[in-house]
Amino acid sequence: MHLGTSPKKELEGAPKSKCTIWGTGIEASRHHLDLETSIEQLRQQMIELAGKHGLTSDVVLGVSQQLDKYIVMAQNNHKADSIW
Repeated sequence: MHLGTSPKKELEGAPKSKCTIWGTGIEASRHHLDLETSIEQLRQQMIELAGKHGLTSDVVLGVSQQLDKYIVMAQNNHKADSIW
């Protein structure tokens, strides 16, 4: 705790669940699975749209950009997991 701050104020950004190592690991795993599922769904959607509209269509490029963001998030999560 920093001087001039209350414990309650510091905990406002903390997770609402009980903060155990196991609980945090489970939540992180669930997040990774959700992210992997989203990546796979977007990938399939992009392939289908590319077949319909062509690789350079705005709709395909938009899905591709979203997919890129999710992939970067997954890579960052993987880096963070490797540290621990």
